[in-house]
Amino acid sequence: MNTISIIKRSAICLCGVVTSLLASDPSQIKIYDLPKAMVRYTISGGGVLSDDVNMTLKGEGKLRFREWGAVELVEMQIEEKTVGSLHYRMQKRTCEKRQKKQILDVDFENKKIRERPLPLGKRRTDPTEGLVRSGQQMVANVVCDMWEGVGIRKCLYKKIPLFTEYHALGLFYREEAREVYFDINATEHSACNVPSYPVEKFSLYTTNFKTKNNKLPREFSKRLLKIIEQIKAKGGDEEKLSEKERRVLINMIGEPLFQSQKHLLPKLLETLKRTRACLVQAEKTTVANACLYDLIQMKSYFTGNRHNTIENWEHEREAILDTFDENIVVLQSKMKCIRGAKHFSDLAACMRP
Repeated sequence: MNTISIIKRSAICLCGVVTSLLASDPSQIKIYDLPKAMVRYTISGGGVLSDDVNMTLKGEGKLRFREWGAVELVEMQIEEKTVGSLHYRMQKRTCEKRQKKQILDVDFENKKIRERPLPLGKRRTDPTEGLVRSGQQMVANVVCDMWEGVGIRKCLYKKIPLFTEYHALGLFYREEAREVYFDINATEHSACNVPSYPVEKFSLYTTNFKTKNNKLPREFSKRLLKIIEQIKAKGGDEEKLSEKERRVLINMIGEPLFQSQKHLLPKLLETLKRTRACLVQAEKTTVANACLYDLIQMKSYFTGNRHNTIENWEHEREAILDTFDENIVVLQSKMKCIRGAKHFSDLAACMRP
């Protein structure tokens, strides 16, 4: 074999290796059909969890990417509120950045960043998988293609989601773009950055292990999507679900609420008792208000309200103590039922008047 042939064959082999490496490089995977963009969303949701428990969800989000989605930042701030026989308020802030070979997940509560490797060669599922194109719609002054399926509606522009809605069992979750920018640049204040918290690295094995052991995601949107998957597995018709099947699915949605209330309600009872004991000893308004500190902190989990003061303790003393006595008696009478509750629907029944 002459020298020229050897060189040609080596060049072909080298080209094949380079092509293979590029194909496995996440930065070469085009997640979106545009090189860069930023979208700001309005988030809403909620519905009826039981005859006397309603849930509302509101918030905002942001998607920002460059390099066709190889570098991507997703941020959300959501408030979830439950009223009725069960009161609860939860605020959640999330921030996740995908870049090249890693995923950075910001833990705002503990002020740290969890870093885990991005699985090589793993592509995202097609956002239109299982959906049928149903026309076009204008969202945030951009014309996008609407896709629909069982419990799902999406409007995409160049694979960028401008509208996403999940709906099942009278519940819904919606993300709708309110602003879309295609001319973003790297110096803009809203660049793809995460807070400068300490980084905690996780191996791929640890990440997968934790994921498998999570019973249900805490995010309402992901739980609702799981319910839609269950409904699709049963033929896709909600009307054909038995009452028992519907209750199982609603309990899936209410699981985080159930877990939090099982933990908080006994603490609330103890705090009420402790506060009353403190108030009995109080002689002045300033001292009485100091007694309320722990109860106000506890109350914020249920209503979000941290403002509660006594104006004139000497004048209001007997009426306030009577109210404490009534609330303690009512909650104490429900404790056996609360401790025995196995699911959200059980707990909701316990807390009915």
